[in-house]
Amino acid sequence: MDPKRYRGCTNVSGAVAIDANHFVVADDEDNLLGVFDSRHEQVLPPRIGLSELFAGEIEDGKGCEIDLEGAAAIGDVYFWIGSHSTNKDGERRPSRHRLFALQIQRNAVGEFSGQRYGQIYRTLIDDLILDRRFKPYRLDKAVGIAPKALGGLSIEGLAATPEQSLLIGFRNPLAGGTEKNGSLQDGKALIVPLLNPLNLLQDQAAKFGDPIELDLGGYGIRDIAWRRDDEYLIVAGPYHFNEKRQEKHRLYLWDSTTDRPEPVKHIDLKKMNIEATFFFPGQTDRVELLTDDGEKKGFQRATVMLNR
Repeated sequence: MDPKRYRGCTNVSGAVAIDANHFVVADDEDNLLGVFDSRHEQVLPPRIGLSELFAGEIEDGKGCEIDLEGAAAIGDVYFWIGSHSTNKDGERRPSRHRLFALQIQRNAVGEFSGQRYGQIYRTLIDDLILDRRFKPYRLDKAVGIAPKALGGLSIEGLAATPEQSLLIGFRNPLAGGTEKNGSLQDGKALIVPLLNPLNLLQDQAAKFGDPIELDLGGYGIRDIAWRRDDEYLIVAGPYHFNEKRQEKHRLYLWDSTTDRPEPVKHIDLKKMNIEATFFFPGQTDRVELLTDDGEKKGFQRATVMLNR
């Protein structure tokens, strides 16, 4: 791996490709999206301000950030999801309960801009709590627990499917497992299939598939991206703070017709703090990993080959 550094977005979280050279990135500390040309290090001006596209529904300022964590594209509609978490102290943050979409255009001089697609969906967790299939995950309790605490709530992954559904990946809570010394061991990662995202944002009720539990070695989902056919690339990491990064992130390939993700053993991620992953169109053997490694002025992108 030979990471390339980019500047103009500090706390990178979700990201998705726009075309063969451009990708759009969210910063979990503000409500702005930045478009990057993979061949150049600086964000392309202007950044896309979500408070302008969703005037009166998204606001800027302290405590108003959506805490964007995941991104996925269905055709030319780009979906974004907030963490749905409390702050680190367990205080409720309604602004983070957001799933929304926009379309991105490029004008004659090469500037990118956004246009909202439909409505903002705010009641994901409420709807899951009312669905008996999700009762075992105790989301009614998790919604009030700090995101990196045992039993807390944090959404970090979002992927589109060939059927135009979305897969919502949870970093926390995990399913099952055994509590030991205040932490959870051997829990399984939770994925929620959202079957009608396009219609959902046009005022239809949410439709969910059955919950999916995956054994990622006790880790939760940090991001997930569709690769090809029924296969997805999953970035897995600990649900907790992981001080000093003692636990390495891992990559898994998952055939969604099974419940057995396979670890990608030939790639050593070392202490990379991966916050987002995506594939450029047609590059199914080359995955892009975006890392937030404490650099105050930017982030890194590493391209790794999935096939030896």
